[in-house]
Amino acid sequence: MKKLLVAALLVTMAFAGLARQGAWLDEVVLTQEPNTGAAVLKLAAGDIDMYAFSISDRALFAQVAANPDLKAYTSFGSFNDLTMNHSGDKPFFTDGRLNPFGVPAIREAMHWIIDREYIANEIMGGLATGKYSYLNAAFPDGSQRYPHIMADLEDYYAYNFAKGEAIITAEMTKLGATKVGGKWAYQGKVIELRFLIRNEDERLLIGNYISDQLEKLGFSVIRQYGRSAELSPLWISSNPLEGQWHLYTGGWVTTAVSRDQGTGFNQFYTTRVLAWPLFQALSTATTDPTLDDVCDKLARRDYNSMDERAVLFEQALWLSNKYANIIWLVDRQGFTPVRANTAVAADLAAGVYGSQVWGYTAQFQQDGKPVVGGTMKIATSTLLIEPWNPIAGSNWVYDMFPIRATGENSYLVDTRDGLLWPLHFEKATIEVLKGLPVGTNPGHDWCTLKFVDEIKVPADAWIDWDAAAQKFITVGEKHPGGLTAKRKSVVYYPASLYNVPLHDGSKITLADFILSIILTFDRGKPESAIYDEAAVSTLKSFLTSFRGVKIVSENPLVIETYSDVYTLDAEQAVTTWWPYYAQGPGFWHTLALGIQAEANKELTFSKDKSALLKVEWMDYTKGPSLPILLKYLDQGIATGYVPYAPTLGKYVTADQAKAKYAALKAWYEKMGHLWVASGPMYLDEVFPVEKIIVLKRFEQYPFALDKWQFLVK
Repeated sequence: MKKLLVAALLVTMAFAGLARQGAWLDEVVLTQEPNTGAAVLKLAAGDIDMYAFSISDRALFAQVAANPDLKAYTSFGSFNDLTMNHSGDKPFFTDGRLNPFGVPAIREAMHWIIDREYIANEIMGGLATGKYSYLNAAFPDGSQRYPHIMADLEDYYAYNFAKGEAIITAEMTKLGATKVGGKWAYQGKVIELRFLIRNEDERLLIGNYISDQLEKLGFSVIRQYGRSAELSPLWISSNPLEGQWHLYTGGWVTTAVSRDQGTGFNQFYTTRVLAWPLFQALSTATTDPTLDDVCDKLARRDYNSMDERAVLFEQALWLSNKYANIIWLVDRQGFTPVRANTAVAADLAAGVYGSQVWGYTAQFQQDGKPVVGGTMKIATSTLLIEPWNPIAGSNWVYDMFPIRATGENSYLVDTRDGLLWPLHFEKATIEVLKGLPVGTNPGHDWCTLKFVDEIKVPADAWIDWDAAAQKFITVGEKHPGGLTAKRKSVVYYPASLYNVPLHDGSKITLADFILSIILTFDRGKPESAIYDEAAVSTLKSFLTSFRGVKIVSENPLVIETYSDVYTLDAEQAVTTWWPYYAQGPGFWHTLALGIQAEANKELTFSKDKSALLKVEWMDYTKGPSLPILLKYLDQGIATGYVPYAPTLGKYVTADQAKAKYAALKAWYEKMGHLWVASGPMYLDEVFPVEKIIVLKRFEQYPFALDKWQFLVK
């Protein structure tokens, strides 16, 4: 009775404006539970409150539905694939072994070898649909714009084992392979395919089914089972030319409703997104140059009408299916099981574990109203797979799940429709050239859209970076004749911006924004001390469309950005330069440590460069990276080191730098790690062996407790 009275009082306090800001919960304890059935049993017993993973098991769904103490959030953004090791020099691994999947025609033939409808209906029990291309039928491109292309692809690539077998037989024969006792062999040795099969969900059955199909073709298959953390060192980290694997049962999640899937082709079919050896190998001569060009144009929105876009989409879909380094299998209709007394803003595409708002909104409830406080026990299928660093650390959804609770961008993504809501900035103005297919959405008055005849880029805007001199290059210097753009984004930050607190007790500064701009260029420049080959193609694509950035006002901060890249929704076109990088939050004084460590070849931000230099992949949370980073922290306290001093030194003095480093050192001495962010929760403890993460509420978080309550259901 006493507990109920206290809970009721806390609810009243919250809505009377008397309670704290930020997260509803005091604490979140994250643990690993790879077995989905065991997770549901733990939920029923009250051992955990939420299982942050998308399940597609019909029997478990029925179990949850039948238990009044449980409920589920449904989502449709998870999907499975067959990833193939496409590497090989015509097509052989470095040790001379024949790699069948180095041949595009054999990879394409796998479309006809795999019965997607069998996987969706029999293995997934109907909680999935066959996936014949990258597009998701639930998102606008698949459901409204190009369903006819999807239908044509489904018809063309429908299951036809005899067709696939004939193609594979012909191609293997061309390579000089023969069948010995019904098994494919090359130069007298049986060809063994090493298949990495995830075993914590339906991919165990999917992998076994595909293995059976391959054996029917005459291949010998070595089935290597394991969880994500066990298999990722092989398919992600290893040099694909070494041939440590041939196939992998992949799984992905779209972390928000995708309003434009055209940007996604870059991730899977080019070198421009994933700095992993497997995807960097797509730069070989075997890559389809037309596919690469089309992916780039779609990512940069290099089209002037929806008709032009449709042509590019049709090319991308057919060419990517033909190149087939990845075979898409099913779109999962997943569910996330939770205790009935919990609530969260689950994403319609990404569920809970991909929601960008979960840390702000996870809560216990009483009588349908949120309760302030408490410790929530959340399990997910795996934790702490790869190192955390904001530049090029782990991008696994399981690692990003806790990262998203600690850090934040200057906006949040609506879990219902994928549109943006401003968080740290007040408003934005978007100008685009007349005739471009751009519109606005009701209820987003913070964004003003203007159509204009011409957008001239100011001569003093920064358009490039001199990595040797460590100075920006202006539009006037690079384009003395002037420059125009298709889009202009103007973002207005409030006067209170520089009062935003960071977890280590310091505050955000203009230097954090400047470094965000610098690092957009620097790592892709050969003259840089932290040059990374994996960043070159990304920078090249960016420079193709980037037209400049100008800080119009430093306080309050107003930033103009000029580009030939626009979006179909004006609200998505804001460029904020907030210091949130590809894999999380990064502030200049924390990144300075990693910049020095990489410059001295002791650590690297990216996995690809780590493998190249054979040094540790940088981790701000644990492990052998910390002593190296701490060495530079102590040096910073002593010297007041400022990275990129010719430019950043204009915004940070040596004394200010020393104060920042001192705050970071105090944070480390208290917490035992260097992960500093600005979100509603902070990283309290990390237990890499036990696979446990503890997050706690950040008391100084500046926003109201119920700011995102309208997204909770």
